Amino acid sequence: MLKQKEIWGAVLALLKTKYACKIYTDEIVKGFEQPCFFAKLIKTKNTETKNVNSNNLAIILTYYADPSVNKQLAFLDMVDVINELFGIGFQVADRYLHIKNIQTERIGEEQDILQVTIRIDYLDSTGYDPNAGYDIMQHLNQDVANQY
Repeated sequence: MLKQKEIWGAVLALLKTKYACKIYTDEIVKGFEQPCFFAKLIKTKNTETKNVNSNNLAIILTYYADPSVNKQLAFLDMVDVINELFGIGFQVADRYLHIKNIQTERIGEEQDILQVTIRIDYLDSTGYDPNAGYDIMQHLNQDVANQY
C-alpha cells in the first residue's frame, strides 16, 4: 500500500530539484518569505473490491512570487517548471503515479497568487489478508426446490 508520506516526500523532492524556494505547509499563515510554495495533499479513497482501493489524489501547490518581479511572467515560468517536473507522472517508491491533469488558476483579492492543482488517480491494495481471521463462508447450501 502506498503511503501518503511517501507521495509527499516524492513531491517535495521534485520541487526541490528544480526550484530552490521555501516550501511551507498550512501551519504557517504569516511571516513567510517570498517566493515560496504552500503545499498540501488531499486524498479520497473508494473501496472497489476486498483487495483494491481506487484513490483520487489532489496535490495543491500555492505559489507566492517575489513581490519585486513581474507576477505574470513569474507565474508563466512557474507553470512551465511544474509541467516539466511532473510531466505525465512521477516515481514514488516502487510505483509510478500518472498525472490525470494539472490545473492552474490565479487566486487572492488581487489575483496575485498562483494555485496549481495536480490530480492523480491510482489503484492500491486494501491490505486485505484472507488469513487474518476474517469469517469466510466455506459451504453454501441452497434449497432450489422450494423457490417457486
